Amino acid sequence: MRAKNILLIAVVIVATMLTGQQGHPADFTGPIAPDFTLKSINGGDVSLSSYKGKVILLNFWATWCSPCRDEMPSLNKLYLKYKDSGLVVLAVSTDSSPKAVERFMADNHLDFPVLLDSGMKISKHKYRVNAQPATFIISKDGKIINKYFGSVNWMDDTVQKEIKSLL
Repeated sequence: MRAKNILLIAVVIVATMLTGQQGHPADFTGPIAPDFTLKSINGGDVSLSSYKGKVILLNFWATWCSPCRDEMPSLNKLYLKYKDSGLVVLAVSTDSSPKAVERFMADNHLDFPVLLDSGMKISKHKYRVNAQPATFIISKDGKIINKYFGSVNWMDDTVQKEIKSLL
């Protein structure tokens, strides 16, 4: 009976964490964002450190993830609105098929760069992402300012104020 109660409590805690944090910032600030280099769907290697001096929205996602797909249109709008002011959006796909990612990007007319992390070496090991989408806001000096779990409306006034304050 005690084991069942402990298991039930654990399930409730995990469910609360997954549903309660959806689309909300988490307390994850201060550390320097771990650098990495990944292949782009357009070819070539891209390093996070090459964007130092810019505000970076680092989004971990996959084409098979419904909440990931749901937030992509607003993420693209945010990117188009602030890219000339210094915002960089790096969408890191954990899909195993680059073709699926290319097709998704083309079908949805998304303009930001997409990097491939099919082995999840960066998402799981460097950023400790266990659920997607997960998004890190990185300041011009390379510090993680905020982390969002779950689907976010990136055109929300509060989110835009946060981004504008960093630019």
